[in-house]
Amino acid sequence: MDAETHSYRIAVDCMGGDKGPEEVVHAVALALREIGENDRLVLVGREPVLAPHLRRLGLNRNPHIEVRHAPDEIQMTDKPMQALKSKKNASMIVAFEMLKAGEVDAVVSTGNTKVLVGAGTIKVRMMPGCQRPALTAIMPRKAGFTIMVDVGANPETTPEQLVHNTILGSLYSIAMLSTKKPRVGLLTVGTEEGKGGERINKTNAYLKELTKRLDWFEYAGPVEGFDVFQGDVDVIVTDGFTGNIVLKSVEGLVHMLKDILSAKVKRNPLYIVAMVMLYPLLKAVKSQLRPEKFGGAPLLGLNGMVIKAHGSSNRYGTSAAILMARNALASGVSSRAPQALSEANLALEEIKEELVC
Repeated sequence: MDAETHSYRIAVDCMGGDKGPEEVVHAVALALREIGENDRLVLVGREPVLAPHLRRLGLNRNPHIEVRHAPDEIQMTDKPMQALKSKKNASMIVAFEMLKAGEVDAVVSTGNTKVLVGAGTIKVRMMPGCQRPALTAIMPRKAGFTIMVDVGANPETTPEQLVHNTILGSLYSIAMLSTKKPRVGLLTVGTEEGKGGERINKTNAYLKELTKRLDWFEYAGPVEGFDVFQGDVDVIVTDGFTGNIVLKSVEGLVHMLKDILSAKVKRNPLYIVAMVMLYPLLKAVKSQLRPEKFGGAPLLGLNGMVIKAHGSSNRYGTSAAILMARNALASGVSSRAPQALSEANLALEEIKEELVC
């Protein structure tokens, strides 16, 4: 069936974000303008809380919206296993149960990342050939955008898991950014061979050999921090600890620059004239750099599509995350991943034997 006419059901966890369910309902209203005519958004949360917001926006009888009552919610301080055991009726857990049962095609949540990763791994399960899920972000760079994987799901990774991140990130780049043959860089402290420790060096050796056997990605070698924004790689592979620091540093930088410009303009009227003249340019730059542009990070490697939006996402960021889920489903990225992982794992076992010899 054609992706444009296919219908998708996306569960939206309405209770987990910092800005509350009202902001999520506004995000749903924005997303409704762009989803397919046959798509449905399932709002998961406390129905008595959601109902007034839906009525105010005239969405209470919208045929594209359903509400699934979930009386509890996951807090940012909750531990994954504790939440899974004691909060089975929380909105995030209910949404994952729906995904597991095939009632929805994707889950979008602004909630607790650790619980989201744990619930996704336990409820939805890993796809064959993948050891751990990875959060994947689309980052701005000088010439377009790059995929960074992982940005927070798995802080400590093995070389094998970094190889899996390479496969998942490359497929996502092909599907979402229309990259023909992604160039992949391994994030480390320098581009010279031997820098970065045993784990990085072993991963580098694996990827150098793997790129000779799989023709749908190109390994460009180790890259460093400068290359995240100035380089020419389409996918940057790292662990979730490093990737999360990079991601949040970028978000902080964007907000800082915005605050500095605003303060300068307020103090000097001449800057107002300059800002008016430069408005088209500033608007274009802001559009490319704003953190909410792509809305969320897909949790790749699961048997289902899960999008994690930032906890502090506003309605525009959360709406973008909902649309990202829809676009990712339409791209078919998840259906291609198991075969690609299988091919990579078989090649990796051969490479390990050759390197030992």
